[in-house]
Amino acid sequence: MRFAAVALALTASAAAADIFSPGDLAKAHSSLEGISQCTKCHPPGGQLSQERCLDCHLELKPRVEKGLGFHGHIASDKRACETCHADHRGRAFEMIDWGTGGKKGFDHKRTAWPLEGKHAPLACDDCHQRRRILSATILKLLEKNPDRRTQLGVSKECRGCHFDDHRAQVGEDCAACHDAKAWKPAPDFDHAETDYPLKGKHVKVKCGGCHPTLKDDGTPKSAFPAPVSETFLKFSPIDSRTCTDCHKDFHDGKLGPRCQTCHTVEGWKIIRNAGAERAFHDKTRYPLKGEHLDVDCKSCHGPFPGQRAKFKGLKFDQCTACHADAHEGQLADPRTRALPDCEGCHSVDGFKPARYTTIEHQKTRFPLEGAHQVAPCNLCHLKTPALLDRVPKALRQELKKKKRPELFSSIAFETKVALDRCDSCHADVHQGQLDAKPCHSCHQPASFKKVALNHDRDTRYPLTGKHAALACTKCHGAPSPDKPVQYRPLAMTCAGCHADVHVGQLAQKPGTPTDCEQCHDTKEWKQTKFVHAPPFTEYLLDGKHAQVSCEGCHKKVAVGQGLTAVRYVPLPSTCEGCHSDFHQGAFEGFEP
Repeated sequence: MRFAAVALALTASAAAADIFSPGDLAKAHSSLEGISQCTKCHPPGGQLSQERCLDCHLELKPRVEKGLGFHGHIASDKRACETCHADHRGRAFEMIDWGTGGKKGFDHKRTAWPLEGKHAPLACDDCHQRRRILSATILKLLEKNPDRRTQLGVSKECRGCHFDDHRAQVGEDCAACHDAKAWKPAPDFDHAETDYPLKGKHVKVKCGGCHPTLKDDGTPKSAFPAPVSETFLKFSPIDSRTCTDCHKDFHDGKLGPRCQTCHTVEGWKIIRNAGAERAFHDKTRYPLKGEHLDVDCKSCHGPFPGQRAKFKGLKFDQCTACHADAHEGQLADPRTRALPDCEGCHSVDGFKPARYTTIEHQKTRFPLEGAHQVAPCNLCHLKTPALLDRVPKALRQELKKKKRPELFSSIAFETKVALDRCDSCHADVHQGQLDAKPCHSCHQPASFKKVALNHDRDTRYPLTGKHAALACTKCHGAPSPDKPVQYRPLAMTCAGCHADVHVGQLAQKPGTPTDCEQCHDTKEWKQTKFVHAPPFTEYLLDGKHAQVSCEGCHKKVAVGQGLTAVRYVPLPSTCEGCHSDFHQGAFEGFEP
């Protein structure tokens, strides 16, 4: 009876398993096998739960909630996981149902990112590679499950798959110029929207005629994504302020810097006379000169939107009557906020180069001395894009309405750093070793390498004897890219720099450094202060012993690793310790 009950129980369990488990789970879900695990996917008394699927598939949950990607674009009432991901069909069953066309026939539009142009013929694996995945969530998932395959995590940004062949010259919005049809030409690029619109003969000039080809030596050949080419066109900065930035001045400067006074972009041989063209303006109170000769009349007189053209009563007593402050108030008087006279630095012949010289700089809080006088301005006055945020939005709108260019400079002139400290501008090449000393105690503006240090006066280690003739690098070492010159801490004992040629024989205590200065000084190594008498040694040399060379008693002995040293201690101090007994013991026992 007991056997029958057990058999009946086993039969019932098997039947229950058949009812609740229609087949083995796929390999990916094999850890959920077993009747005790069913409720992890199937709520008691219910069908498969989408919410429980997402409780495990955390990589999908936020995308579904935000309506992103393939799963996020499926209507919620049609988003039943088992529709595409059937299970209980065996370990080898492929859980993804790609549809009638299979994986190759999958309609990528359903992901909200249709494949167009050059992207259309690509195979799935061309883009969906683990090394192209940028999502931190997906990367973490794959790290925990190395055998996991996924189509998620690939960026839709161009830079996610393609190398920036412009080398960060034009920002990251590739679609602003390019589309998926081909890399060249860039259909949405318009040179008219740059700082230098192309006109006349310039329109037909090939890009390489103005933009030089540079070689990229900084990108390794193993880079991924790989660059299309190791060369690229230089887009910025390109000097285009004057004609001579690109063209040779056949007049050798005899006719001034403004080629456009006579020439136009319509053709080199088409000659104009800008002065004669605008000669009528000489009869007004403001004759046009320099760059003003080429300004469109509407730029000054209008009409502007909502304003009629104005020819009388225009202010022209100061540059700021027409021009916005290009320096964002940096040069204004701190007390009155009045702007300086622009003509102190600029002229009507061109905004650049400024006529500000070192002579004017001497009147500032930081007069230039020594090597500072030949330092390029942009080494100290850096481009600071944040300065452009000071330009009022209303001013930008006004310039746009009048179709005037935004001539604002991002060069920083004002500074809050301490001008009496070198480290306000210069990096500490000593990396904090000499914090207690100001830089000018050793260096002067005339030259960084010309050092005014007096080693005897300014340090705790005066240089004497042979030390005075040594090159600095012998003790302090030479600089390297990852290590500065060592100034402190440095040893000041002989043993700190020199090997003990006596291998510790003369140390006062075993294991302690030898006091070399007992015998040696810095003048000469071989000329010592040692005498063979107290206090140096208890063994006084007299008689014939005084005539014996040092080597006669102090022999060289091997000390290991192919090295030898002269032996000083221990040495015998009795006669028989060095001499043979020619009496063969006959006088043994006699006192001397």
